[in-house]
Amino acid sequence: MTETVERRRAARTPQSERAAVPRLRELPFAWILGALAVGTGIAVLLLRIVEDVRGKPLFEDEAVAGLIAARPLGEMLQTVWWERGGPPLHFLLSHIALAVDSSPFTLRWLAVVFAVATIPVCWDLGRRLAGPAAGATAALVAAASPMLAVYGSFGRMYSLYAFASALAADLFVRALRERTPRTALAAALAAWLLPAIHPYGAIAVVAEALVGLWIWRGKPLRPALPVLGVGLALVPFLLADVRLAQRFSVGLGGGTSIASPGDALGQVWRAVQASAGGRGWTLAVAVVLASVGLAVLARQGEWAFVSYAALALLGPPALLLLFRTSTEPGLSPRHLMFILPLLAALIGVAVARFVRGRSAPVALAAVAAVAAIVVSAPAGGIREPRNWANDVLGGGPARTALGGEDALAAPTAWLEETVRPGTVLFPYSAVYLSALPATRHAVSLPYAQTPTLLRSLERIDTPVRSLVVSVPIGATTLDSRRLASLLGRGLEEERFGGWLLIHGKGPYADGHAILLATYRALAAARDSTTSQRKDELSWYFTTTLSVLCGSLRTFGESCPPKSLGWLQPPKRKRLGG
Repeated sequence: MTETVERRRAARTPQSERAAVPRLRELPFAWILGALAVGTGIAVLLLRIVEDVRGKPLFEDEAVAGLIAARPLGEMLQTVWWERGGPPLHFLLSHIALAVDSSPFTLRWLAVVFAVATIPVCWDLGRRLAGPAAGATAALVAAASPMLAVYGSFGRMYSLYAFASALAADLFVRALRERTPRTALAAALAAWLLPAIHPYGAIAVVAEALVGLWIWRGKPLRPALPVLGVGLALVPFLLADVRLAQRFSVGLGGGTSIASPGDALGQVWRAVQASAGGRGWTLAVAVVLASVGLAVLARQGEWAFVSYAALALLGPPALLLLFRTSTEPGLSPRHLMFILPLLAALIGVAVARFVRGRSAPVALAAVAAVAAIVVSAPAGGIREPRNWANDVLGGGPARTALGGEDALAAPTAWLEETVRPGTVLFPYSAVYLSALPATRHAVSLPYAQTPTLLRSLERIDTPVRSLVVSVPIGATTLDSRRLASLLGRGLEEERFGGWLLIHGKGPYADGHAILLATYRALAAARDSTTSQRKDELSWYFTTTLSVLCGSLRTFGESCPPKSLGWLQPPKRKRLGG
């Protein structure tokens, strides 16, 4: 019976794979090559990203993850699933990590862990496809990826996304090789992780499901039941994604396409650049090798994986053209992180094809040459958001930027003394993230969309005794006397270099009162500036005040509120009266 199963598996395994298996057993060099590649890849990646954990300024997006994840588990899940919408897995892992160490840099170390874990999984993916040379190349290409270099130390879900993408592709190839219920279930569980981490992960899941359904084509139902059960377990994430789409008014009808044809293809192209090659001639080499790898797999009859890769690459532009939106959602190559392990593996397949049948030194030299190319590649297709925020808001060295260690020291100390359980913080901000664990007992409010802000107000226990509003003033100068006059009683300003913190002493009886005080604080800061504001600061004032206006109108309030007299236009004198 066992012999029959082995024969069936061998019959389903492509000739290239069957040829590689004996070599793996006979040549210790294959495993030495894998260990060298994975070890070197991890070392290269760590050299690139470990310094950034504390060396890069804290960023607003990281504050969103940290301040939400630091709250009690039930509230955290309510915020993610109901208020914001979107997948909860990274928030859940961050909640656990912050329970162990509530430092603001904990999320970055969590990102480093999953970035490092991506390397050996990419090795295994390449090895399954075309042997040890392909695995070694895939590991080194992934380690040198500009995408992983940026987001491997960024306190959001993106390195976890890369790891899950590599794991899903790896176990999918394993399931294609062995065709057993056990391997199919493992592949389905790995695919389940993707939409639990990022909404765009559903693209890779759909690609895998379409290929799997074509292979299955209604064959015996019983072995497929566990896989179908995993499919049903995706429903909660789909519901959360619907809530997320509502935040950005994304749907199938109305508005305009999320992206134009050029923008849609541009997003995929930028994701390719950021995954391998960067730009220039190194990018050309990476694209040619990936194309050769895809052709090699097609020629060997690996149509299942080729179809999966093609659907994953072509799915994003198709969906960006199909779905409509009335807003401008921020698109970035990081949303297509699942492309990274696919490209790394395809480049590995091409290298393995070139060195097939050659000596071990030749194989080692080829892998080393490709590794040298990708490591030396310039960054392309992606920008470092933490550097960008530094440039537009404050400039200067990272330590003195708005999210830098020096700039945050004084406001952090003040927040640690001021914030008490139940304090309301507006909005999510790097200055609040830096004050963890003190701010984990406060309630942070979003500012990007009115419905999200209103839903957040519902979970606040009133009356609220204290309110803090942060304003990233940067190098903009303020008229302190005018600011104090406009703030009036109950609001006090604290200026710490590039940060302006406005402290409101309640009580605030309800959400309406909280919104009024917040609006007053921001409007006073805006109208007290005496030098030209940076574009980003002007955007900040415009966005926060417009969202607060929309929220106040739901309480029947005029906007600007009539109680803030300095914001009202002067009354015209009636003629003839």
